[in-house]
Amino acid sequence: MILPMKRRFSTKKDPNRMLIFGAPKTGKTTVLAHLEDCLIVDMEEGSDYVDAMVVKIDNLTQFKDLMKSLDDAKKANDGKVPYRFIALDTLTALEEMSLPLAKQLYMQTPMGTNFQGNDVRTLANGAGYLYTRAAFFKMVKPFEKYCDTLVMVGHVKEKDVTKEGDTFTEKSINLTGKTKDILCAWADSIGLIYREENKTIIDFAPSDKLIVGSRQKHLIGQKIVLAESDENHNLTIDWDKVFIDNLDKKE
Repeated sequence: MILPMKRRFSTKKDPNRMLIFGAPKTGKTTVLAHLEDCLIVDMEEGSDYVDAMVVKIDNLTQFKDLMKSLDDAKKANDGKVPYRFIALDTLTALEEMSLPLAKQLYMQTPMGTNFQGNDVRTLANGAGYLYTRAAFFKMVKPFEKYCDTLVMVGHVKEKDVTKEGDTFTEKSINLTGKTKDILCAWADSIGLIYREENKTIIDFAPSDKLIVGSRQKHLIGQKIVLAESDENHNLTIDWDKVFIDNLDKKE
């Protein structure tokens, strides 16, 4: 290994892993459908009303079939990724889908050999969550190999928090315990999608009330309008302020 003696310039501006979340029916799938060269992995039957590249899965067998197809597509493309974006819609559904794998992982351990249940989350003292986390990431992380940017979509979770005597509602991704913390640390950018009048906005500005943020300079502290509708409900969607690596190629 040759050690570097000079700082190199950054080679990428866009996130490799983007985590977005929002309330149901805020238009998450609709705006994703307008991402160029994006495969939507639909796990909640939410894509039927949009024009998009979609594959639907709802069990572990279909997940394995999808991974094989992605691997075949990459080999057929001379080792290049088959998609610029892959969107996992949603992480909540994927977490449930991973439970049979979590059981398999637990039963491979000496203490889990004779496990008769179907859900390791029922194990005493929360012992099963170690295996649900492992199973979840075994299903999420492989998608990175088949796209430039992995977009992970989730629902919003709200909880009341008291800090220095003040109580407020904190918004974050709706996932179980440490899974959420690990995923947020792994993601390059985290944004809340919400509607404001005729606009759909993605918010990367963190605060006490909102667990979001970004490593990308052009996204730090930003609230970006992704979509806007006119008086006739015609929708204009633009991701160019979020993903900027290829802007020069469009001009």
